[in-house]
Amino acid sequence: MERSERPGGSGGEAPEAAAEWALHASNRLLRALTEVQTEFIQNRVVRGVFDKLLTVLLELTGSEYGFIGEAAATADGAPYLRTRAITNIAWTDELRALYDREAPRGFVGVEFRNLHNLFGAVLVTGQMVMTNAADKDPRRGGLPPGHPPLRAFLGLPFHSATELVGMVGLANRPGGYDADVVAFLQPVLTTCCAILLGLRSEARREQAEAEQRRSAESFRALIEGSPEAIFVHREGRLLFTNSAAVRLLGHADSASLERRPLTDFVQPEDAELLGESSKDEGPREVRFRHRLDLRVLGEVSTVSLVFDGQPALVSTARDITGRRQEQEQLRATERMVSLGTLAAGVAHEINNPLSYLLSNLRFVDEELTSMRETGEGLAGERGREVREALQEALAGSHRVRDIVRDLKTFSRDGEDQLAQVDVRGVLDSCVNMAWSEIRHRARLEKDYGEVPLLEANASRLGQIFLNLLVNAAHAIAHGNRDGNSIHVSTRHEEGLVVVAIRDSGVGIPEEHLSKLFSPFFTTKPVGEGTGLGLSICHNLIMTMGGRITVDSHVGKGTTFRVFLPVKRPSGIAR
Repeated sequence: MERSERPGGSGGEAPEAAAEWALHASNRLLRALTEVQTEFIQNRVVRGVFDKLLTVLLELTGSEYGFIGEAAATADGAPYLRTRAITNIAWTDELRALYDREAPRGFVGVEFRNLHNLFGAVLVTGQMVMTNAADKDPRRGGLPPGHPPLRAFLGLPFHSATELVGMVGLANRPGGYDADVVAFLQPVLTTCCAILLGLRSEARREQAEAEQRRSAESFRALIEGSPEAIFVHREGRLLFTNSAAVRLLGHADSASLERRPLTDFVQPEDAELLGESSKDEGPREVRFRHRLDLRVLGEVSTVSLVFDGQPALVSTARDITGRRQEQEQLRATERMVSLGTLAAGVAHEINNPLSYLLSNLRFVDEELTSMRETGEGLAGERGREVREALQEALAGSHRVRDIVRDLKTFSRDGEDQLAQVDVRGVLDSCVNMAWSEIRHRARLEKDYGEVPLLEANASRLGQIFLNLLVNAAHAIAHGNRDGNSIHVSTRHEEGLVVVAIRDSGVGIPEEHLSKLFSPFFTTKPVGEGTGLGLSICHNLIMTMGGRITVDSHVGKGTTFRVFLPVKRPSGIAR
């Protein structure tokens, strides 16, 4: 840089003096850059850094005033200038008030949006603007009232690899600006760009941290206020529980739950249901362990997410204990309705064997009394008749016993009593129960294929099959037993036990098929059905992980097929 760049220099000094001044200016600039970089790196404080740089720039270039600004943009992309340092602009009362107000905080952040001027040309084009006849430059625009005369202007942009970051503006250097000044100021531009990019990076980091904090706070507030019980757990241990979860388990506060193993609060065989995501399988039923040993059943969905910076699982549980109790009461009511429907027939089935049981016992009593009086032994013909009567009485008592056993199996309410069940035995019991409804309407045909045992509740299965058998019987009118049939079959296919019950009855209209399993829908006359039977059957089958289908043609009959999994699916309450 020539000596004329020194403030107050005339430009006529000897070459040695000019070189000495250039060396002095370079050293001075280098020291200033080192100081501001060190200060920024150590403290990450921007206030004063750009003021110090601007002071040095004005001193070394001899400029009258100037600024260091950051390029910014509005929401719709319009550029504007945000100052980081600026010389005193108190040229009017209004500007003087502005300067007095902003100066204490370093005059940082004042925005200039009118870009129809020389510095605006830098922001709009991203290119350097240098003019030593600013008053005649067509880009100058107008000057604010009270603004000093603008004789020369130098606007230097600085860029990152992808965008305009900011600019340095200097004005009124004696002798104007030239390429040497531009070259001299390049390290300043590099330093300003690095500091502003650092500030932006720091601002993004702080914003990300603030958003993460807000997100974490919102997440905690959301789950804390949720009416559903929420458990956050990792590697089998609880990390967080909301108030609803604390209430679900019967504890006083969440502190007594945290860091404890899940098995303390879930039935051991159900704990694995919380240990994996249920996104692909839907909600699962889980039995929780209440502090007071109350029965608590939850419908649980589990998803994986990041909690406190690490992977975790979040299980949301809806308390369905009350709903399940209502369902059980509804099922019990339907069982009682079915028993009421069958009561007369069952009474008849018991009365028949009971009648000949009593008759044969009376015969035996009379014969034995007579034989005792005559001294006749049991080896003769009368003794043989007594023995035959006793055999018939025994058979009748077995028949009564079987009917009572079937009634007990059907009426028993034992949701948690699971066992290995042969569906063929359950079907036989249901046939016995429904026999009074079947025998005068249709022939019964059985086609039992070999099937594996199911882990199931015999009472629930009985309720399903008895309902289907009674419906099949009621679909057939009295009077043509030999012309109608009810066909019951079992088979094993692809891990499923399939039970089919087919009748040759009146069939179901196509428009009713889609509503068949809806609560309270019935095709029976008023007073002959609740509309709950098939709905309850459908729900029972679904809770076992199975499904039910129906195929019907009006005038030809109906076939119901029940598909039950041999292996109990995960997520199904035991």
